[in-house]
Amino acid sequence: MANFVLVHGAWHGGWCYRDTAVALRAAGHRVLTPTHAGLGERAHQASPSITLADHVQDVVGCIEAEELDDVILCGHSYGGMVITGVADRIPDRIRTLVFLDAFVPDDGDSLISLIQQALPPEVGAQFVAGFRGAARENNRGMTAPIPAAMFNVKAENQPWVERRCVPQSLATFEMPLLLNNGGRDAVASRVFFLADGWDPSPFRYFADKYGSAEGWSLVKFPCGHDVMVDMPGELAAELARLA
Repeated sequence: MANFVLVHGAWHGGWCYRDTAVALRAAGHRVLTPTHAGLGERAHQASPSITLADHVQDVVGCIEAEELDDVILCGHSYGGMVITGVADRIPDRIRTLVFLDAFVPDDGDSLISLIQQALPPEVGAQFVAGFRGAARENNRGMTAPIPAAMFNVKAENQPWVERRCVPQSLATFEMPLLLNNGGRDAVASRVFFLADGWDPSPFRYFADKYGSAEGWSLVKFPCGHDVMVDMPGELAAELARLA
């Protein structure tokens, strides 16, 4: 039995791993799907003051409260920022890091700075302008979810994703990740899962950069960005190979 902690991306919640978690638990693994403050079933806590550091602490707190060790820690999209912070905080509890179509930050990077690195300048600028423009509306400080169709989520799954996604604090995208212990490099085993069925994807940049690097491996899924929604069984099977 392995310990899996599956970390969701922006605007989502632990709900998005529902079917992947079911498959892993059926195989005898322990699976936790924590939800970040202000999102999912915790949407009532939403606030523009919530930061990336808060979301890192959410996951650190979950692992510590459940007294987990030897964790396979998977982060989707924005969740790559979170799991890198978690690995920096509690590296002794993490066995493997899985970046699921996710950002891979270095010390001082923010999600917004990485978008600008990973996409052509005009495309990156459009994403950033969209995030900041939504946050300025009514001075709410919250970013609106990107439509599921833009991530090439399967048509039959789009209503569920659209129904469950909620706005997220812009501060979580703008706050730089500050690392003290090497971040992802504090964990010897690292995997990048690329969703190979959508564009413009900033995550091809990270797959190209890290997919063949020492200490990394690369797996590709023929689907849109929300792999855990469109290919939950296949994702569970690849995760289980790491157990």
